[in-house]
Amino acid sequence: MKESEIKESVDLTFLVKTQLSIEKLRVAVQVRNTHLAKQSRRDPDTCELEEQLQKLEKFIDGKVGGYIDLHPAQPWFSQIKGIGSENIAKVIGLIDIEKVTYVSSLWRWAGMHVVDGKSPQRRAGQKIDYNSQLRTMCWRLIRAFCLAQNKYYDWYIKEKGKYQKKFLAKGVKIIPASELPTDKKGKKFEPEGVISEGHLDNMAKRKMIKMFLEHLFRVWREALGLPATKPYVLEHGGHHRYYSPWDFVDKPSKKKKPSK
Repeated sequence: MKESEIKESVDLTFLVKTQLSIEKLRVAVQVRNTHLAKQSRRDPDTCELEEQLQKLEKFIDGKVGGYIDLHPAQPWFSQIKGIGSENIAKVIGLIDIEKVTYVSSLWRWAGMHVVDGKSPQRRAGQKIDYNSQLRTMCWRLIRAFCLAQNKYYDWYIKEKGKYQKKFLAKGVKIIPASELPTDKKGKKFEPEGVISEGHLDNMAKRKMIKMFLEHLFRVWREALGLPATKPYVLEHGGHHRYYSPWDFVDKPSKKKKPSK
C-alpha cells in the first residue's frame, strides 16, 4: 500500500469516528428539543446547538465524500443501489483492511460471526470481541438494501425461502414473535421445534450482509494488490459455488470488470 493510501485510510477513519460521535450528540440534542416541545417549552441554546451540530455534520459529510470518491473499491460499490456515500463511509471507515487478512476475520470484526450457534450478545462484565459501531452500520446497510431492493436484496429473499424450506422439512414450526411463549421473567423464548418469523428473517439478512462484506473484502484488497483468500467453506468445506462481487452490481459499469 502506498504512503498516500495509508494516510487517506487513517484520515477517513478519524473523520468517520468523529462523524459518529457528533451524530450521537446531535441525536441527544434533538431528543431534548422534542421533550421540551412536548412541554410547550423552547430553549434557544439547545436549538442553536442542534443547528450548529447539523452544520458540522454536513461539513464532515463533504470531507468524507471526497475520500469515498477516491476509495479503491469505489468503482464497484458505487454501482450498488442503496449505498450512499455516508452509509458506506461508516462501514469502510471502521475497517483496517490490511489487518483483516481473512474474510472470516472481517465477519467477526463486524459482529456477524456466530457464538454457540447464535449471533454474539453483550454480557455484563465481559468485553465484546467485535466493533459494535461497525455492526450497527452493517444493519443500516441491510435496511438500505431492503429499501432499494437491489441484487443483494434479491439474494436475501431467495436465501430466506431456503431457510423456510429447511426448517419446515425438519418439522420446525415458524410462528410470529407475538405467539412465542414467555418465561417466568416475562421474556419471550423459542421452545424446541419452534422458530420465530423475525429470527428466520434476521438469519437471512445476516447472510446477505456477510455476502456484501465478503465482496467488499475481495474488491478492496485486490485493488490494493493484497491477497484475498476465498471463504474457508469454498477453500476447504466442499462448497463450489462462488458469487462474484461484480454479479451484484445494479448500475451499468463504465469500466471493464477485472479479469478473473
